[in-house]
Amino acid sequence: MKQRVATAVIGLSIFFFVLAFYSTVFLNISVAIVVFLALYEMFHVTGVWENKPLSVLCFVFAVLPVFFSGSFQDEWLGYCEAVFVLAIFCILLFYHETLHYTKAAVAFAATIAIGYAGRILIRFREMGGNPAEGIYYTLLAFGLAWLTDTGAYLFGITLGKHKLAPKISPKKTVEGAVGGVVFCFVTVWLLSWFYQWICSSIWQVGVMVDYTLLFLLTPIGSLLSMLGDLSASLIKRQCGVKDYGSLMPGHGGIMDRFDSVFFVLPFLYLFTRLFPIL
Repeated sequence: MKQRVATAVIGLSIFFFVLAFYSTVFLNISVAIVVFLALYEMFHVTGVWENKPLSVLCFVFAVLPVFFSGSFQDEWLGYCEAVFVLAIFCILLFYHETLHYTKAAVAFAATIAIGYAGRILIRFREMGGNPAEGIYYTLLAFGLAWLTDTGAYLFGITLGKHKLAPKISPKKTVEGAVGGVVFCFVTVWLLSWFYQWICSSIWQVGVMVDYTLLFLLTPIGSLLSMLGDLSASLIKRQCGVKDYGSLMPGHGGIMDRFDSVFFVLPFLYLFTRLFPIL
C-alpha cells in the first residue's frame, strides 16, 4: 500500500509538472513518451515485439503525429494510414514464416487506439480559446479514469463482496464499480468547481463549466474507464501475465495505469466536439 501511494504521489507530481509546460513542446514530448512506452509494453506482452520491423513501423506511426498540429493531421493522416496498412501487409508477407497475422492485427489495433488517444491530448490544447480550457479537458480525461479507479479501489476493499468479472480481474467487485462511479461523479464536480474558481480568482481567466453537460458526461466516462481497465486486463490474462510492466511499482506498467485513460479520451473528445462543456 505504501509503495502504491508513493508511486502515485511521484506520478501525479510529474503529471502536474508537464501541465506547467502545457503550451510548449514539452507536452508533445511527454505524450510521445507515454505512447511509445504503452505500445512497447503491449507489444512485449502480446509477442509483437519479436518482429522488430513491424514494431518500429508502429512506433513511428503512433509517435510522430503527436508532434504535428490538428490541421496537419486532418489533411495528411488519412494518406499516412493507407501507407501504414500497406506497410503492415508488406511486412506480414515478407516474414510470413515467423509472423502470424494475429500479431499483425494486434499491432495495427494497438497502434491506432493508443496513437489516436495520444493525439487527442494535443488536440485539447488547440480546442480552447486559452490554455486553461485545454488543461481542463486534460484534467477531466485523467480525472474520469483515475478517480473512478481510486473510488473502485477504496469501495472495493471496504465493501466489496460480489465479484464483477472474476475470470478477468479477480479483485474487482460490483460494489467497487458502483462506488467508483459515485466517487468519480462527486469528485469531478467538486474539482471542476475548484478549477473554475482558480481560473477566475487567481489566473484571471474566464472558464465556465456547463454542469448540465458534465452531469451527463461523467457517469458515461466513468463506465468507459472501467471498460478500458477490464479490456486491458482481459489481454493480460489471455497472455498469461499479471502486469504489463514494472515501471511504476505498485501499479505495474504504463498500460496498467493508462488503459482506462486511452478509452476515455476518444469519448471525451467526441462529446466535447458535439456538446462543448466550456
